[in-house]
Amino acid sequence: MILQGPVAIPPPQTPPPGVDVNLIIDQLFPLIGGIVALIVGGVVLYAFFKSDLAAAIAERIRGGVHRRQQIDEPRVAQLEGQLEHLHGQIAELAERLDFAERLLAQKRERTLRAGE
Repeated sequence: MILQGPVAIPPPQTPPPGVDVNLIIDQLFPLIGGIVALIVGGVVLYAFFKSDLAAAIAERIRGGVHRRQQIDEPRVAQLEGQLEHLHGQIAELAERLDFAERLLAQKRERTLRAGE
């Protein structure tokens, strides 16, 4: 058996005199963070400007509002007529439903009286 003596650990290397590593890191960290934030913000803005939402906003700013004010009167009249027709159909269906419910209620009352 061979016994070895204590192993000598070399001392940590120290920076040259006058250089404070912590100070350099403390000054670089905010700078690097700012650069990363600018890059991420640029990518987000680029993606937004290429989106459909940005195109819709641009169209609205360009004057899309004025196009909406040009109403097609015959088309509006046709849609109003269709809407009135649908209201009439809904009212008729409501009356039929009410009638059917009354008939069912009368039939239920007759069967309950007959079962007594």
